[in-house]
Amino acid sequence: MAPHTLRRLTTFAALSLLAHALLIEGVRLQLPRSAVEPPPLEARLQEIAPPAPPPPRPRPEPRLAREPAEIAPPPVATAPISTVPAYVPAPQAAPAIADAPPAASPTVDETPAPPARRLPRKGEISYILYLGTDRFSVGRTQQTWVVDGDRYRLTSVSETTGLAAVFVRQRLDNVSRGHVTAAGLRPDYFATERLRSGKTEAVAAKFDWNAMTASIDNPQRSVALPAGAQDIVSFAYQLGLSSPAPGRISLPVTNGWKLERYDLVVGAEETLETPLGPLRVVPITQARRAGEESIELWLAPAHRWLPVRIRFFDREGKPSGEQLVSEIHVSDE
Repeated sequence: MAPHTLRRLTTFAALSLLAHALLIEGVRLQLPRSAVEPPPLEARLQEIAPPAPPPPRPRPEPRLAREPAEIAPPPVATAPISTVPAYVPAPQAAPAIADAPPAASPTVDETPAPPARRLPRKGEISYILYLGTDRFSVGRTQQTWVVDGDRYRLTSVSETTGLAAVFVRQRLDNVSRGHVTAAGLRPDYFATERLRSGKTEAVAAKFDWNAMTASIDNPQRSVALPAGAQDIVSFAYQLGLSSPAPGRISLPVTNGWKLERYDLVVGAEETLETPLGPLRVVPITQARRAGEESIELWLAPAHRWLPVRIRFFDREGKPSGEQLVSEIHVSDE
């Protein structure tokens, strides 16, 4: 081994023995400290003065409703100036429904209007008879009349036909007789006979215009006869003679079983599709009462104001039948 290497090994071994001896004896080694130690850290809390408040802003002057520069010079007149605008447009009212009663209690005309025309001397109207709301044809209705001098006779016959007659045979005969006066039709006698399910029902009403009483059947009794009273067939023709204007009409009507006052609402003219083509018509609706049957009809001004459609409602207010015109024949000869 080289001499210098031997010396290095000897020195390393000596240092190692010295370190172990010091450790065993508990001698602590301490690294040398710097001659000058740094000053200790010190934290101080210092109160910061609050920021100075901003200088007070000048208070604005109260403004007028309008800028002074825009105020017009006062008028010469001494009348006080109104704060309401000079013009306030009135709200437009919603369009009124022609056949609806007005909001306020309406004034019902109970005086029969004098007729504007006379009934043609003779005529015949054919109708298709529908059942309910299904527009299913079940038969036909034929209405005819004859005017002889100052007397008239008006008949209406409705019956089931075709397949409907095979299952349900029904027939309704009505006849109205009376005088033609300056006020229109004045019935003296009305009778109805109904065949349904093999049973026949018949009633009649007799009018005594001198005593102003009417004899009603089933049960037979005498009731007061109001002026202008009609029967269930004549009243449609009487309405046509007076060319009713939109509004409300009160008309006494008998069906043979009872005499009651019909409250009728006359609507605005409209278009109705019929087998004769589109017709301008005036609808007239009986105001419905709970538990009572009612009727609605349409008059055609271009056809002598004759009834071209008649619809019936049951006691629940549901359509029970309808007659729609298919032919009209009239003659004044």
